[in-house]
Amino acid sequence: MEQAEKLTVLLEKYRKNRENVPLEVLKTKYKDAYEKLKAEIKTEAQTLIRPVATKVPPWLEGQLIKQEYAEEMAGAFNQLYEADCYAKKIGQALYKHYSITEALQLAGEVNSKYQEALLKIFHQKTCLYTTAENWDPENPVTPRIYNALVDKFWDEEKGEWITAEKPPGNALLIFITGDKPVREEADHE
Repeated sequence: MEQAEKLTVLLEKYRKNRENVPLEVLKTKYKDAYEKLKAEIKTEAQTLIRPVATKVPPWLEGQLIKQEYAEEMAGAFNQLYEADCYAKKIGQALYKHYSITEALQLAGEVNSKYQEALLKIFHQKTCLYTTAENWDPENPVTPRIYNALVDKFWDEEKGEWITAEKPPGNALLIFITGDKPVREEADHE
């Protein structure tokens, strides 16, 4: 049975129980069955809703992300999910309104905000990738634009981010944050 169909059946059963049996009786006489039903609804809802809420934008799909950035991305999701009380809103959609459609709309809303947060993180990880040749007074080379999140360089001719070999030795990554540049050293061999 498709997840949405299974969740629909579970929510209908839950709705009938709530409308026909007093809550006190559900919580006492039928406690085990009632708790099991709520747990099944939660499991099915998470299976259906989580992929919608956490979908990354196409430009980020399949990219290898460093652990520290993956944690930052997860933190961004958790922060907006908690700040806007989405767990409560989705719970109300399911357990009070019995609406998968409403829960999925809320998941889409979460995802829209999450994708905005990911784009912001992406931009924060874009920097100038400078090496010794960029500082050569005799023949300076223009620094390359690099994104640490996806570990790619911007190719002006192609108009896209590409994987390119990093020059050996040290590199100075210059990130622009607000009015002040932030520098990090990277060693690539």
